[in-house]
Amino acid sequence: MVQGFSFRAGAALIVGAYVVIVGLLVLASGHDLWRPVGHYVPQVSWLMPETTTVRIAALRLAGEPGTAALYALVAAMSWGLISALAAGGFAWGTLNKGATLLGVDKAINYVTALVIFYAIAKSTEVGLHALQASGLPQGGISAMPGMWFATLIPSAAILARLAALLAHDAGSLIAVAIEADPDRLAALVSASEERRGPDSLEAKLARRMARRSKTA
Repeated sequence: MVQGFSFRAGAALIVGAYVVIVGLLVLASGHDLWRPVGHYVPQVSWLMPETTTVRIAALRLAGEPGTAALYALVAAMSWGLISALAAGGFAWGTLNKGATLLGVDKAINYVTALVIFYAIAKSTEVGLHALQASGLPQGGISAMPGMWFATLIPSAAILARLAALLAHDAGSLIAVAIEADPDRLAALVSASEERRGPDSLEAKLARRMARRSKTA
């Protein structure tokens, strides 16, 4: 429990530091962030592979190379944060083999929601591109760099923390399954049934892992 709380606290501190540092960086270095950028094709989310390229190109065409470099830096830092916390979470879970933090059931729900979001975002992006080609007026709130940063920073923080918890639980379960220690598996079954419920997917998975270790 202490290890789990420490990891949660550590991840929260890292995410909080990212928000403060990047937010101050944008406020100090950004220029004309609330002026719409011309020649900008609307994008749904910074998570789409081509969004960063499109936004940087639009900023450069608008004569804002400094803001373009700032956006590229913030996007890279955001992906770096997500990757680092995911890797750290997996390593922490693998080494400590502690109880899950998020739980298998919630993890599946979150992953499903992310997949649905990606599908909706991709479809919406295709629709926006079609509207742009048919004469959709440029500019507006979606073309303001300030809005790009205002949505990128908090969403990256949320995703980084979620990635850390998901990776922690995956690492913990994989390590316990590989080790196949009867006492640790029994503790996992007990903790899963108590915290998630005996009918939860995590409890069922834990019981199955325990049974397989006995027959191995």
